[in-house]
Amino acid sequence: DVDMGNALLKLKGDPQRALASFREGMRNDPENADVYVGLDEAMSLTGASAAERAAILSQYPSAEAPGSKMPADLVYQLASTRAEAMQFEQALALLKNRFLASEEGGITPAEVQFEIGLMQADAWAKTQNCAAAQAFLASHAPGMNMDRRSARQYVMLAGIAQSCGQAKESELLLQKAAAQVDSADLAWAIQAEKSLGTYHAEDAEQRLATRLAAAESGAETGVNSGSWWYNLGLLQAALKRSEQARESFDKALILPDTHMSHHLAREALAALSAVR
Repeated sequence: DVDMGNALLKLKGDPQRALASFREGMRNDPENADVYVGLDEAMSLTGASAAERAAILSQYPSAEAPGSKMPADLVYQLASTRAEAMQFEQALALLKNRFLASEEGGITPAEVQFEIGLMQADAWAKTQNCAAAQAFLASHAPGMNMDRRSARQYVMLAGIAQSCGQAKESELLLQKAAAQVDSADLAWAIQAEKSLGTYHAEDAEQRLATRLAAAESGAETGVNSGSWWYNLGLLQAALKRSEQARESFDKALILPDTHMSHHLAREALAALSAVR
């Protein structure tokens, strides 16, 4: 059932039929983590809500138990999916009192926890629960002298600060975002430049096009990485190549989830849909 589901999803491009195979697999082998990975990927591509996906992933036997056999990557996927569904406390609770080994070059429990907290603080700020949002900022950014974050995270933190009337802090965070130079950060760094008023359209487009061409020329080293396709999609979206970006984000969703690439790709797809 897993092999059939993967073939339908990744070779045939038919997530709807793949769903049926993965559901059958869940009934026949409820402790097979690959079944849940496939279900989550197929449901993401068919537009299932975060709450629906979280409910499915939660059916992994003893998912909530600290001693559960649920693999770390599936725990992280469930936690981020719950956060997408605004189930923040349930997402954070999933990470408590359980040992999750960090793979070399992979995501860490602390990074997942920060991402969930960031999403929760963003939600608080948008509903003007600024006491809670500012408490998050204060605990993670004392004096705004944080450990290095991604440009995306700096932009989100800046938005939280701006929503809660902390204009100076927001500007400092945007400056940190604009200073990021990694390929994965460029689209977000340029977004920060727009907010700061330092954006120059022709220069920004040239930088994005150059970075995109470099990424595409080295495609053979990244085509099997969800993170690579996510970053490619960001560059395409920033250049207003929306259909190409959607295809890249979809590809990120059917490759192994690396550095929260599934969560980030879903976030990016939602952002593209919002500007249609």
